[in-house]
Amino acid sequence: MDRILLIEDEAGAQLLFKNRLEDLGYEVVVASTGAKGLMEARAAHFDLFLVDIGLGSGIDGYEVCRRLKTMPAIHSVPVVLISGQVKGQEELHTGYEAGCEAYLLKNDVTLLEDVVRAMLRLKSLQDDLALQNHLLDEQNKRLQHERQRGADLEVALRESGSRALVFRELAAGRPDGILLVDSEGVVRMSDRGARDILGKGLEGRNLGAVAPDSGLEAFVRDARTEPREAHRFDLVGHQIVRSLTASVLPMVPKEGGNNVHKAVLLFDASKRRVAAEMLRLEEQGIPRRELGPLLEAARERFHPKLLLGRSDSMRELRSTVSHLATKDVPVLILGDTGTGKGVVGRTLHFFGMSSGPFVPAHCAAISSTLLESELFGHVKGAFEEAVADRPGLFQQAHHGTIFLDEISQVSRDVQTRILRALQDGEVCRVGSTSVEAVDVRLIATSSVDLESLVQRGEFNKDLYYRLSAGLIYLAPLSERKGDVELLAEHFLQLFSGGREGLELSHDALWTLKLHDWPGNVRELMNTIDRACSLAQDSVIEVSDLPQPLQDLHRRLEGDKVIPAAPARGPAPNQSYSHFAGTDSFASEPLFGEDHPVSLAHYEMLCLKRALEVSKGDKRAAAKMLGIGKSTFYRKLSAHGI
Repeated sequence: MDRILLIEDEAGAQLLFKNRLEDLGYEVVVASTGAKGLMEARAAHFDLFLVDIGLGSGIDGYEVCRRLKTMPAIHSVPVVLISGQVKGQEELHTGYEAGCEAYLLKNDVTLLEDVVRAMLRLKSLQDDLALQNHLLDEQNKRLQHERQRGADLEVALRESGSRALVFRELAAGRPDGILLVDSEGVVRMSDRGARDILGKGLEGRNLGAVAPDSGLEAFVRDARTEPREAHRFDLVGHQIVRSLTASVLPMVPKEGGNNVHKAVLLFDASKRRVAAEMLRLEEQGIPRRELGPLLEAARERFHPKLLLGRSDSMRELRSTVSHLATKDVPVLILGDTGTGKGVVGRTLHFFGMSSGPFVPAHCAAISSTLLESELFGHVKGAFEEAVADRPGLFQQAHHGTIFLDEISQVSRDVQTRILRALQDGEVCRVGSTSVEAVDVRLIATSSVDLESLVQRGEFNKDLYYRLSAGLIYLAPLSERKGDVELLAEHFLQLFSGGREGLELSHDALWTLKLHDWPGNVRELMNTIDRACSLAQDSVIEVSDLPQPLQDLHRRLEGDKVIPAAPARGPAPNQSYSHFAGTDSFASEPLFGEDHPVSLAHYEMLCLKRALEVSKGDKRAAAKMLGIGKSTFYRKLSAHGI
């Protein structure tokens, strides 16, 4: 609702304008003096100011208008001056000089509605323009920042010699140890870090004796005038193997000569990996002190035991997920939209032993031209928008999991690159010829049958077989109706908002059980969320459900499919023994002396009664019993019906 501030000192005019504007649907705030009006304007948001020129005391309307237009936060709000009678062009000129947008005559309010609407439309256009300008400014700032980063990186890479090496080593982290050796390979100086790594008494010893069988001595000797980097070797001592990396900086005296000293920088590879991982996490905005609790919370939230359901398919799913979570193989999750493929993917990641991140990507939401760059990264200049180097999702998911939702939407070229990344453990950025090693587990999903796409030549056969190493199928909710009540109770707890005792009515629960749920678990979740918001008391009624479910309830109630509410509150799923309107069956005692004590016997009676009520319609009979059609057929076959 648009808000209007009316600055008017006459009580009659206040009442006239206020009532007229409120009848038009606006919220009106009245100030009787110019000073009070300015205070109101500063204190709250308004979309229009109506100011009387001839205010009786204090500053007049012209001065109020002038001051309103000087306030940075509200200078764009339109001001309409109200005059008892415009005396001439001088008065109009004074008002427009003060900054007003329009005039109104106090004794003629016929144009009030048109003027107010025109001014509010002007305000809306100004707001839209201001928002667009703000967004453009932000975009320009981001582009300038990215261009500057790219330029800085290019300058750094152009540098050569020891200075560039030092910068690169500092960027990777502080060296864990430093040695100063002479031209004969003898250690002349060492710091505390080097002594912790190589032992004490390093001065005066040759590198060959300090690190035997490591190749370090030859690597340092060959660095005569140019720096050398990244010599990897293992150091064995005291039953501990340490993986180290060394870089060498020759230090030639300015006046020349043969007395060449070399600085040897030692890096602990395990420390480098941990530091790089923590740096990557910090760059993503996760404080280090919060990382541990967040991971623990994620492992508790995404646990196989929380994949709810009592059906056979859900028990099998929990077992399969628990098994595959500990295996380092790709996984393909098949299932209709809304069955919970994303939850299963996260459970596979967090229940497993992966120490890296979980990086999701919805392939259908990214255009085919951008997907390759998103997955594998790009280098500066690869295309017009590539103003700087950028890693892809595969690089970001290093030592973790990349989750590709709807992989069927990926083009054949990108499918080939994904397959190569899985086979070789390497990716190449768009616009680059060098490869980068990645250790990534791939979890993919699809709501369509990939095998049929393979047969039609629309999906890479080798990639499909690679993904099928771990295959999971999620049954639609229509095939496991017995899980609806359990899931509904779970979502009730989730969305109840702290209201204790919130529950579904008998009819509402049965309507949920008999619905087909084309949107699967996601549709059920949204339905319960909506019902919790609409429920007036502690019981969710059918009227709180979406309209399609209300229509379903009316049809089922008319067909007498929904069972009568129990008299003493047993659970609705215990009322399979009779159906509303079937008096002959309901009046017959269920547990007679002549009846056998057999669960199978009463299941057979229930199946027969359902077929009788549905007049042989097996699909409707399955709905009455709250089970899937395939389960219903299986039970008929078992009982010989």
